[in-house]
Amino acid sequence: MNQSSTNRSYTLGWVFLLTLLTAFSALSTDMYLPALPMMAEEYQVSTQTIANTLGAYFLGLAFGQLIYGPLSDRYGRKSPLYFGLVIYIVASLCCAVAPNDTILLIFRVLQAFGGCAGVVIVRAAIRDRLDMQASAQVFSTMLLAMGLAPILAPAFGALLIQYFHWSSIFYLLTAIGVVTLVLVHFYFDETLKQTNRQNISAREISKNYLRLFKDQSFAVPMFAGAMLYGTLYCYISASSNLFINFLKVPEQQFAYLFGLNAFGLMLFAFINKRLIRHFSVSHLFILGALIQVSGIFIISINAWSYTINPYLICSGLFLLVGGIGFTGPNSMAIVMQNQVKQAGLASALMGGVQFFCGFIMTIVLSVLPFNILQNMSIIMLITGLPSVYFAIFNHQSFVELK
Repeated sequence: MNQSSTNRSYTLGWVFLLTLLTAFSALSTDMYLPALPMMAEEYQVSTQTIANTLGAYFLGLAFGQLIYGPLSDRYGRKSPLYFGLVIYIVASLCCAVAPNDTILLIFRVLQAFGGCAGVVIVRAAIRDRLDMQASAQVFSTMLLAMGLAPILAPAFGALLIQYFHWSSIFYLLTAIGVVTLVLVHFYFDETLKQTNRQNISAREISKNYLRLFKDQSFAVPMFAGAMLYGTLYCYISASSNLFINFLKVPEQQFAYLFGLNAFGLMLFAFINKRLIRHFSVSHLFILGALIQVSGIFIISINAWSYTINPYLICSGLFLLVGGIGFTGPNSMAIVMQNQVKQAGLASALMGGVQFFCGFIMTIVLSVLPFNILQNMSIIMLITGLPSVYFAIFNHQSFVELK
């Protein structure tokens, strides 16, 4: 596929629909963050216990993607989308009426299992139609648009709980799922040709996953990108406890601070989209990794000092989250570059590892014995530093095809 044909093969409407399908994860995690203390009080548990429903969501995203990837390679991209969206709608409705935190936890896993269909299939659909440079541009455009979700979702969630019960957030997510299902039915065109579909057994699927793990050109950028992206989920899981409980920030102001960091993600994604025209995708990934690690250092220094400086914390978080505007789309483009015949499988494995990293970080966050800021700094240092090492000293694994 040449560059000119690539540029004509997608429209902004197509990118918007793909962005909406991908935004389920952001909406389903960010919108109810201001309500966590309220939910904890109603269920008579700690805020961190309710925050574990975020980890449950990440777990559902991780394992669900491993299933949808092979399904989309075998049956096409559209049919699994229908299946996943129906599950998401039903689970979201059940979350709204959950009688206790255990039931809520269970349906959060199912909600993620349904919602992750869009995440997998979007990446595969992009790979079906575009080359690597165009893919990186589309991923950046999507990330730029998705940056609105963490800006608007917490603010809207905070507004809802001022006038309604916290369950109204999950009723809204149910409605969004229904609207998206209708849009997919009418406007999502199948991107996987019948001749490219793979009718393979579960055993062969397992072998293909193992083969990808052994492929250094896939595994190294996958793990580096997943660990750096996982720091975002660590931040999301800790954010309500960090801002509202630890720093004593009012709920509405919490939404503004959360949105500010999301704006940083949009800003860096916008810059990345422009720089792709002049620099290699692999070099831009390294730049993003260095930006994220600089934010981690700022957070860590402040976490273990005698005086807590909220301005330094916010600046470190801004760099940490904003740097994903570079590492997120570029690592995805690098990982998917050679996966023509098994794009769904590769997309699923990348996403599964990504969200499993987020799940592990969320669990570790809840068991470390220090304060929430110190716990964050430990986890982010452990994951961020190896990622930079792999990106710089295993550069050959990140070199894209021309």
